[in-house]
Amino acid sequence: MNDILHILKYKFISFLNINKFSSRSSKVRGIISSLIFILFGYGTFLFTKSTLAYLLEEAHIGLFLLHRFISMLLFVFFFSINAGNIVVAYSMIFKSNEVYHLMTKPIDHIKIFILKMAESILYSSPTFLLLGGAVLIGYGYYFQLGIDFYFFSIFLIFLLFVFTAAISGTILLLILIQIAKKIGLKATIAIIMIIYLTSVYAFFKFTNPRQLVNEVMKYYPNLNFDFSFLDPFFSIYLPNYWFAESLHWFVKGNQSFAFNYVLMILLVFAFAVILAILAGINLYHKSYLISLELKAQREFNRTKEKTNSGFFSFGKKSFFEPQTEVLLKKEFWQFFREPAQWIHLSVIVFLILIFVASISRVNLFQALPFLRTVTYLIVFIFNSFLISSITLRFLYPIVSIEAEAFWKIKSAPLSIKQIILAKFLPITLTTILIAELLNFFSHIPIKKFDVLMITSSINILFVAVSLSALNFGMGLFFVSFNEKNPVKVASSQGATISFLLNLVYLIFLIAVLLFPINDYFYREIQNMKLIYSPFIISSSIILITSLILVFFSLKISVKKLKADY
Repeated sequence: MNDILHILKYKFISFLNINKFSSRSSKVRGIISSLIFILFGYGTFLFTKSTLAYLLEEAHIGLFLLHRFISMLLFVFFFSINAGNIVVAYSMIFKSNEVYHLMTKPIDHIKIFILKMAESILYSSPTFLLLGGAVLIGYGYYFQLGIDFYFFSIFLIFLLFVFTAAISGTILLLILIQIAKKIGLKATIAIIMIIYLTSVYAFFKFTNPRQLVNEVMKYYPNLNFDFSFLDPFFSIYLPNYWFAESLHWFVKGNQSFAFNYVLMILLVFAFAVILAILAGINLYHKSYLISLELKAQREFNRTKEKTNSGFFSFGKKSFFEPQTEVLLKKEFWQFFREPAQWIHLSVIVFLILIFVASISRVNLFQALPFLRTVTYLIVFIFNSFLISSITLRFLYPIVSIEAEAFWKIKSAPLSIKQIILAKFLPITLTTILIAELLNFFSHIPIKKFDVLMITSSINILFVAVSLSALNFGMGLFFVSFNEKNPVKVASSQGATISFLLNLVYLIFLIAVLLFPINDYFYREIQNMKLIYSPFIISSSIILITSLILVFFSLKISVKKLKADY
């Protein structure tokens, strides 16, 4: 295993220095990256402390409800890592050129599997680790827990929780490929989506957060008691429950109870590792051969297609000028002929449909204006987060995935403006359409469309343009033509920094929109005359920020595209 450990060490170092072009640029990017990581970690730490203070000291929800809410968040977190690692692991374990090379060498297949599984976890987990570590430090600081808490919570609870979710996703991937051989890839994707949707629905159906709050509040003000008799029977078998309960008993000072749950997480992690190795021994080589068969089948089907017919084909003329037309059609077919692209797009569309289907249940008619404001902002920020996910996943790597073929575009008689517009505009316009649709459906529960609807439509337009420009510019600032896998590029160190900047932008939106929206709901409840100036000011601030982001992003893009690679 020494050779595998050596390769893993090399992979980790290359991950930290994935965008190294020159010593000067490397130093500048390193300093900027370090500052962003430090500032964001500190901001997350402060946000965690203030949130806990509000929930326990002002909202008075008690320790039991706090940790049940944490358990629910961890459930979604576990599923997000699990589903995300399926997509990442598919690209790493089955579609990587390195895998094709290693398979020709006298290396045990299980060693290749372990190597690529570890690499997929490395690329899918760093952002989560940064956020989770900062949150746990803020949690421990608020409750004044000892130094042993930080060690156990970060290294023996959180890390193992994340790795278990990622490893289980890899195991599930091997099983899905076996199923795909029998029923096809698209049917398999549909089945896994149904399973995920059913699992999430069943979890929240049985946990029923609203009913749980009502039952616990009957005992007010004694809310720190153990109300575990209200938990559904299956919850005690879930890792997110063990995670939350270990935190709960650390706070209560009963470390023996906390260690019991830590031990359960450790045992499940060990079981997941053993199961992954067994699955790798028995299924990996078979799954690899199946993936080659599926790839060959897709290539065979493409050869049967008529290249001069069909939607947006090269054989049909459009109203674009020839150079722009070729670029747009190239981007279109390059996207949809890459399975990792349309599979990930299907997952995001699936999440959007779930959100649209469930948004009608959001209750904005709370008794207090602040509760209405918080509920409304959560929906708006979640819309913005979906926009961020789309642009980060598809705009950030759009230039890097050209890889060694980028010289063909640079040597073609094309202007920089044409290249930027062909790559930036299609995804940006699609993102704007999705953003406006999400905003429209978000206002259906309000049952009226007035100044709130109008300003939100304008603001979400600015948000979509801002995040598109930000992620496109960051993708070019950290551009790397050594990797053409879009999933891997979108999980790189530069993408992580871009994601953190996206989160900073979302926090900025909350700060800008909090006062005008709260003032709106307050005046509505009090039947007072509405004042429109706060909306005008907030929208103007978002507009100015958008213009600044677009200007600097396009400036970076032009400079990078003119560079000699």
